[in-house]
Amino acid sequence: MLNEHDKLLVDDLTKLLIRVRKNWQKAGEESTNSLTPPKYLLLHLLNKNKQMTASELGKQIGLSSGAITTAINKMVSNELVKRKRDIRDRRVTWLELTEKGNQMVEEISATRQVLWVSLFEKLTITEREQFRFLLNKIFSE
Repeated sequence: MLNEHDKLLVDDLTKLLIRVRKNWQKAGEESTNSLTPPKYLLLHLLNKNKQMTASELGKQIGLSSGAITTAINKMVSNELVKRKRDIRDRRVTWLELTEKGNQMVEEISATRQVLWVSLFEKLTITEREQFRFLLNKIFSE
């Protein structure tokens, strides 16, 4: 059972999640090519990692194989992602961003960066470093 301090922490984290979600929606609305948060995360991961398999992507963001396949098919048909067979193992299919996908990630990331900065502008550099340290500590396994 949570003590009173932990309940306040959970309430504050919930407020932060709501604000982040609203910022994501606002960024998507301001973008000429809005995406759902899971699809943006897929594109973001592909941008960061250059190429991944569908199962790797699904594990990273917690989507089922059916959901990831549906999302990827949609992004392939929208020419944001391309499939590429592994030259050494034909059973493996790599996913990569197309030029259009890269442009979309850059556009949405730029808008979202402005929104992230607005969330952290009240924190000093030291407080931001502490926050990042604490997040990494929470997420380390």
